[in-house]
Parts: sequence; C-alpha cells; structure tokens
Amino acid sequence: MSIQRRLAVSITLVLLLSLALGGALTYWHVVAKVRTEMRAALAVGAQTAAKALDNTGGTDPAKQLARIVAEFDGDRHVRAVLLGANGAILAQSELLRPEAPAPRWFFSLVAGPSAQAAVSLPGPFQPLGRLELEADAHNEVAEAWSDLLLTSGIMALFFSMVLGLAFWTIRHALRPVQDLRGALSRIGTGDYTVRMNPDIYSELEPLRAGFDAMAERLEAMRAQNQDLHEQILSLQEEERAELARDLHDDVAPFLFSVGADAAMIRQFLSDGAAQQAAPRADSIVESVRHMQKHLKSVLRRLAPETLIDLGLAGAIDNLCDFWRLRRPDITFSLEITEDSPEPPLDAVAFRVVQESLSNAIRHGNPKSVQIRIRNDGQQITVQVTDDGSGLAQGRTAPGFGLASMRERVKAVGGRLVIENSPRGRGVIVSAELPIRESTRLEQPV
Repeated sequence: MSIQRRLAVSITLVLLLSLALGGALTYWHVVAKVRTEMRAALAVGAQTAAKALDNTGGTDPAKQLARIVAEFDGDRHVRAVLLGANGAILAQSELLRPEAPAPRWFFSLVAGPSAQAAVSLPGPFQPLGRLELEADAHNEVAEAWSDLLLTSGIMALFFSMVLGLAFWTIRHALRPVQDLRGALSRIGTGDYTVRMNPDIYSELEPLRAGFDAMAERLEAMRAQNQDLHEQILSLQEEERAELARDLHDDVAPFLFSVGADAAMIRQFLSDGAAQQAAPRADSIVESVRHMQKHLKSVLRRLAPETLIDLGLAGAIDNLCDFWRLRRPDITFSLEITEDSPEPPLDAVAFRVVQESLSNAIRHGNPKSVQIRIRNDGQQITVQVTDDGSGLAQGRTAPGFGLASMRERVKAVGGRLVIENSPRGRGVIVSAELPIRESTRLEQPV
C-alpha cells in the first residue's frame, strides 16, 4: 500500500471513530435529556393540577375535574387522564402532535418506558374517580431527532471538508517524494545531471541537499572514470604500439632469418650437401634463442617479474623486503594462504598489496603493516592494515593509483573497500576477488 493511500485510510478511520464516539455521546445525552424532561414535565403537571384543585371554590367538582383535564390540552409532554371508579376513562387531554415525528426505531431507542404520576384528589373529588398524568416523549424525541439530523448534516459536511483537505494536503505533501522517486529513476539510468526542486519543505531540505550532493559526486566520478578510461586506452595504445615496434624490429628479422635458413637447409639436403646444412641449423638455433630471450622480456613487461618467478607469496615477501631495506622502522607481518590464486587474480591481488603498501608508507607513516590473503575456494580476500595517520578528512578525489586499483578489482568482478581503522589510527584496504568457474579452468597446462 502506498504512503498516500495509507495516510488517507488512517485519517478516514480516525474520522469514522470520532463519528462513532460522537454518536454514542450524543445518544447518551439525548436519552438523559428526554428522561429528565419527562420527569420535570410530570412534576410541573402535578403541581399545576394540585393548585387547580385547591382553587375549587363552589364549583361543581365534576366540572372542575373536566376543566383541569382540559387545561392540559395542547401540552407537549404530559397527558391528563380522568379515570372512573371502575377504571373507565372519563376524560382525557389531547397532546400537541409533532410536526416531524421521529422514526419508530429512534423513538423506541431513546424514549424508554413511559412515566406516570397520580394526582391526589381532595375529599369532594374522590368519589368521582382518580386523576393521572402520563408523560409522552413523542414531541421531545421529535425535537431530538431534528437536532440529530441537523448535527449529522453539519458533521458530514465537516468530515467531507476535512477528508478533502487531508487528501489534497497529502497529495501535495508527497509530491517531493514523487519527485525524488523520479530523480532516483533518472540516476539509475545514468543521468547524473538531475537535481531536486529547491522549492521543498524545510523538513526535507537535508534530503534534497544530500541527493544533490550525491548526484554531483556521481557526476564527478563519471567524469573521473571517463578520464581514467581515456588514460587507460591511451596507455594501452602506447603499449601496443611499443610492443608492435619491438616485435617488428627484434622478432620479425629473426623469423625471416629462420625461414631463409630452413629453406637453405632443404636445398642443401636435396643437393646432397648435408655438411653445409649444419651452420644453417646453428644459425636457426641462435635466432630462436634470441627470440625466446626477447619474448621473455616482453612477458616480464606484461606481468610482474617477481610474480612469474616467485609466485604470489614470494612476490609479496620480496616486496616487503624492498620496503624493509628502506624503512627498517616498520614491522611487516604476512599471513598468506598456501593455495595461491591463478591468473589473473594473482596479479590483481599483488597490485592491491603493492599500491596499499606504497600509499601507507608514503602518506601514513605507519609503524606496522599487516598483510592477509585468504583463499576459501569461492573468493580471494586481500586485506592490508596499517597503523598510520589514516585517510585525510575531506578527501573526495582519489589519486591515479587508487583509481587504477579500483579498476583492476572491478575488472575481475571484485569489491574494494578503503576505510579508516575503527581503532582510530590507520587504514584498512580490503578486496574481495571472486573465483569464477572460467578462472578455475584457466590454469596453465
């Protein structure tokens, strides 16, 4: 469920709960009011009848009782009934009928049981029967029903306005979130020029500033990666051109010489001059030896020499010896797995250690450096930890060495993390290099 719908449902439920609570309170108030009004009407009616009986004078008692009953005609709440000795109704007043009576269900829900009161008759009136007053709540309930309809209409209008205003407010309040979603979608497609609208709520201002800063950093990183990619392409082209020149200048003439000597040996053998083929064969051997020497130098340029000769553990140990001679005050500790990774992961691991040591010693002035390389069969984990001064605060643009190291790790599908040590001093460089199936199969024969 969306935030907008959830907020709308929550506000609606609150309003409905308020309406139900208000209805319950109104019901209790109406019931109490009707019953209080009925008791008060009976009390007033009894007092009125008692006063009328006291002022009888010489009037005929029967006519006097009839007149008293007639005085209650048109009353809203009390009906007067004159009963004979046998219980028959001798006279009865007429109530004022409500203009808009309440529904029966509402009347039965609110009115409650009918209240009655007997009026004490003086001596001359007692033989004529008895006078009773009966409370009738129809007019009072009709008035309460009319008030309830008016109140319900006002509340319905009020709740409708509140809901409408709430929906409008929610829709406009969530517009920055929708803008953020659109901006993130554009970021996901590689459009780092997008920025959030500065006309935003003050509570979301840190979010806008953080998003814009992130977009600026991503744009800067893309530009830096583009520059780095162009540099790498330029270096690759220069290296290819240099290799092409070396092969053309040093290998191609010897290949031509080998071809020529082989053709001469075939000619000598066909002419029966086998003794003349030996110098040509020696020349071929010499040419092949020269080409092997040159190709070996080319291979050393393409891969670290110590890595080829000594393996990863030996190459890193040799690298530490190099720094021990120059910085004897630094303690190096090595923990390298016995299962050495195969190309190209060994070269990447070596470059990570080489660049990490160089940065730590040149910039951090450490006292100790720890190097750990583990192979769990699924990935190679390389970790270089020092106790130097750590990364400089506010440094956002990495150098070419760090950028190159990131590119090497990324090229083999790995992950590189460079962060300050949680102990407060030094830097931890961690690289995770996954061992893919293709890498396992690319072992030298």
